[in-house]
Amino acid sequence: MQNRLDTVKKSRELQQAQLAEVRRAITAEQTARPHSDERTQDLNKLESLKKDLEGLQAELAKFGACDPVKVEEKKRALILAKEAAVRWTDNYAVVLSYFTRQFSVDPEEIRKYLGIGEDYEDIS
Repeated sequence: MQNRLDTVKKSRELQQAQLAEVRRAITAEQTARPHSDERTQDLNKLESLKKDLEGLQAELAKFGACDPVKVEEKKRALILAKEAAVRWTDNYAVVLSYFTRQFSVDPEEIRKYLGIGEDYEDIS
């Protein structure tokens, strides 16, 4: 029980030291930034620009589907997906031709074993 109490006391001291450090940093920053009319105007302008930025970002989000960068990314993803499909179908065609030539197996049996339906079309 005493160990837990000591641990809590050490933790409290550490937290108080950190709090004092933060308070010193706050007062140092406040003295480095004195309040003036120019500073107040600049802060108001900054706040106004932030609101404008949020509005513009919301408007941009509305047109996200037409964004040329996103459209280009989707085109690249489509090309990669098609290449992957061609690779897999090519592998399938190679396996099918190998077994039909080498072992005289009916292609329908291979399709049935691989779970490929009759609606399969070769993409290449």
